[in-house]
Amino acid sequence: MASVMMFVSMTACNNKIKVTYDCKASDYVKLGNYKGIEVTVDEQAIEKKLVEQKIQNDLDAHTTYDAVTRESREEDQITVSFTGSIGGTQVDGFSSNDYSLVLGKDTFVIPGFVDALYGLKTGDTKIVTLTVPENFKDGEEYSGRKIVYEITVKNVEQPNAPMITDAYVKENFDCDTVDAYHEKVKQDVQSAIDDQIQASRKQAVLTKLQDDSEVLGYPEDYVATKSADYEKSISFYSMMQGLSVDEYCQKNYNMSFDEYVKKAVVQELIFQLIVEQENLSITEYEYKGDLQAFAESMGYSDKDSFVEKYGKDKIVKNMLLQQAQDIVMNNAVFR
Repeated sequence: MASVMMFVSMTACNNKIKVTYDCKASDYVKLGNYKGIEVTVDEQAIEKKLVEQKIQNDLDAHTTYDAVTRESREEDQITVSFTGSIGGTQVDGFSSNDYSLVLGKDTFVIPGFVDALYGLKTGDTKIVTLTVPENFKDGEEYSGRKIVYEITVKNVEQPNAPMITDAYVKENFDCDTVDAYHEKVKQDVQSAIDDQIQASRKQAVLTKLQDDSEVLGYPEDYVATKSADYEKSISFYSMMQGLSVDEYCQKNYNMSFDEYVKKAVVQELIFQLIVEQENLSITEYEYKGDLQAFAESMGYSDKDSFVEKYGKDKIVKNMLLQQAQDIVMNNAVFR
């Protein structure tokens, strides 16, 4: 009897988990070539960009500032006090007595605030009316409302960036020469370089994958659902940069928010077709064994809270889509 029970248990664990997709992918996408996709990624350009960014960050950290009497301009550090009023009432969370930022480098959560700081001198006062972003997380009751800022300039300072010389790198980075410093910087950012190369490869392959497939249409209800999901996730990052969701997508992805959502939906439908083409599946045993690692890859240290938030069906479906993506990437050719 015990052996029979064990056999039944093992059989149950090896059962394929059935998943429910939101739409029939073949109604909207005709799958193109997905194996042996050839792309070219300029790895040297990626390395150069990240090294230069690190060097610039080092310079910024060692830059000093001197007060000036002229109007503020790009790269100046400006210190202001300001009050923000909504509906005629001053709101503490939108006010500060001593706030500093560097023009052209730093951002502000309310779009247009930084732009208003150009061309001002120490002692100047300026009143500007702006709009709180929609879905403002730090004060949802103020989302989309007009805010009146009264800004007073306390100080305008110009930068004094150091020259990159042997003396500079020896004093600040324990390197004898500029060449040695450049090599140290490269080593410091090597992990970021590797990650960016991988991300660029993935982006290039997935773009080519979509180009090789034919879009027949879009599942409107599913696009609407994904649009709401992506707006929630992107709005946090867009607000941190003082941008709207659409502006954020234009800046980071060179496309509108609607285009971004549609591209993401098409990509998911393509992977769904690959799952079907490759007859991919996940058993109960595989699901339980891979769940913790998959949860961690999605930013969750606790698999139970991950399941509680997304549900087993959605997680298994995304595991399958990830398998499909792995097939595409593992068979890609990089030049």
